Amino acid sequence: MNSNVAVSVPGGDVWLRRLSSVVSLSRAAQEAAAEIMSLGRPIPARDHIIRDGNRETSIKVLISGFACRYKFLPAGRRQITAFVLPGDLCDFGFVSSSPASQGVMALSPSIVGAVDVDRFASIVEEYPDLMAAVLRCAAIEQNATQELLLSLGGRNALQRVGHLLCELHFRMQSAGLLRDGQAFDLPVTQSELGEALGLSTVHVNRTVQTLRKLGLATWRDRVVSLPNPPGLAALSGFDPAYLKSEMA
Repeated sequence: MNSNVAVSVPGGDVWLRRLSSVVSLSRAAQEAAAEIMSLGRPIPARDHIIRDGNRETSIKVLISGFACRYKFLPAGRRQITAFVLPGDLCDFGFVSSSPASQGVMALSPSIVGAVDVDRFASIVEEYPDLMAAVLRCAAIEQNATQELLLSLGGRNALQRVGHLLCELHFRMQSAGLLRDGQAFDLPVTQSELGEALGLSTVHVNRTVQTLRKLGLATWRDRVVSLPNPPGLAALSGFDPAYLKSEMA
């Protein structure tokens, strides 16, 4: 796929759905935000969306696909710090005019839309509720990162995997991306899941098999199914409050 070829996608709709889920936007604010979303660009799997240290001139929004934020440690090991779903902003450096502190990579073929930072700055003067929505999204993202840190420091392997699957299930449900109410696409390798959770590939595989035997989760052909979300939430100590806005 050629990443330099623009394709027409309803990116504004995906972005607005995310912003509207955290702040009640006026019709005028929605129309203004939709108008400044550029055509989406295809990004092949494992290609960069944002490089660590780059100063972006546009706000990148994942329209479709699956991505992650990551950081390379001095020894060369990669740590995945967050997963990015359709509708999510890829980076929030534009809020403080700072360069990206982490890289963002597509984990599956993805479409990424862009909003010019200067144009966004001009419309939020007229529609401050748009900036309020972006800041609330940023706060939720920070909460998710803190939960991941808690997993790394205080949860065992079963709880780490279970908690992340519960989080992704909740986020996919909020974005309207669940299949039959319980399954969702997870186009990552077990090695990549381990990079997020501080586990070896072997440990991830064993943990996934244990969850399957417990009847709490199956992962096949890059699709995860949670037959018993409340049971998995109880096992892993998952409470979705950190993913909710004040509207929820």
